[in-house]
Amino acid sequence: SARVSSGPWLSLSYTYFLVLIHYGETIVAWRDAGYHTQPQYEAFRALLQAPKDDAQAIIKDRFPVPRFIECDQHSSQARFLLSRINPSVTHTSSSSGYGTSSGEIVFTEDVSLQTFMDHLKRLAVQNA
Repeated sequence: SARVSSGPWLSLSYTYFLVLIHYGETIVAWRDAGYHTQPQYEAFRALLQAPKDDAQAIIKDRFPVPRFIECDQHSSQARFLLSRINPSVTHTSSSSGYGTSSGEIVFTEDVSLQTFMDHLKRLAVQNA
């Protein structure tokens, strides 16, 4: 969901053709500051390494081999994640806008899963 696409997180997601590790803004800032190279931040180093190990385990058992992508929030490769998430926060959402902490706005004409389900329920009740 787009609501969780901002903040201190990293995710490993995979589909049939793609294995993606996506780093949130805070994780990128910590990594760029070099915290993972300092001995007192061994847990952070392990946090960065765990999704890489999991991705390699997924890739080695798959045929055809999926594409492996590592990307940071707001990088050009982040489009692979944005194309697959539920657009729960869009440019047409009335409850969100720039400067809010409800998630990153996804510019799409698709509707969120919640909007689709609400519309489907209305149609089911209307036709009954």
